[in-house]
Amino acid sequence: MERKIEVLHESRLANVFDTVSEGRTATTLITSVVWDDGKSRRTYFKMFHKSLPLGILNEIAGYLLARSCELPLPTHAGVIRVPVGLLKNQDDFLPYAFVVSEAPGRTPTTICQITDPITSQQLNSVMSMLRGWSKLNDTIAFDDWTANTDRNLQNIVVNGPDKIYLIDHSNLPVQPNWTASDLQPAEKYRNILIEILKLAQNGTLPQKRAIAVSVTQHPDAYNNVVEELEYWWDQFLSSDPSRRKAVEDFFRIRAEEGYNRISSNFYLMAV
Repeated sequence: MERKIEVLHESRLANVFDTVSEGRTATTLITSVVWDDGKSRRTYFKMFHKSLPLGILNEIAGYLLARSCELPLPTHAGVIRVPVGLLKNQDDFLPYAFVVSEAPGRTPTTICQITDPITSQQLNSVMSMLRGWSKLNDTIAFDDWTANTDRNLQNIVVNGPDKIYLIDHSNLPVQPNWTASDLQPAEKYRNILIEILKLAQNGTLPQKRAIAVSVTQHPDAYNNVVEELEYWWDQFLSSDPSRRKAVEDFFRIRAEEGYNRISSNFYLMAV
């Protein structure tokens, strides 16, 4: 099996340029990494605190499932050992990092200078980007399937009309440190893109039938990557069989029952 997630030796970290943030889920560096094709690319190097042991696994699952759905993503993703001495408090972090090549563009938060609360003018600017995005409904459907509750405006990157890329899946499924009991296949979880659309469209969601149709691709998308997912679940969850079983059941069942779930949530007649 040719894996989509590359496992890289620490010597592949060629340069460290800057620190992006020390957020609540990861400390992220902008680096240069040499990938398996021999090419060096600007790469985000995400290190998770030991209190967030599922962060890397969440990123891996999100990348694999989104790629299988043919959603727009950075071209390369992988796992790499954190070189000794990279951080001052390195013992507080997991020994491996998740690395993902840089996607072109900027976040809507930066482009539109989003404030809290968002203004009508800022919302209109965001909507002008989203309305012309051919993958909008597919992304909403994906976030529903995977219970990605954190698709905020800093987790997409815009590089022009219909050129939007998805980044950051460390909160998938449900939350960074999910437990087996958090993963309820029939549950309706928060979907931020739907909230944004409803806010801009006076509470309506005219594309809901298109979203329901999008979920019909999920069983095949899941089956196409389940072998690699199983490998990574075994790597991270071998000592926690309840979590291991729960996450596999969660993605599989939600894929199989996606159309009925979406139809019920949107009050559509299932066919």
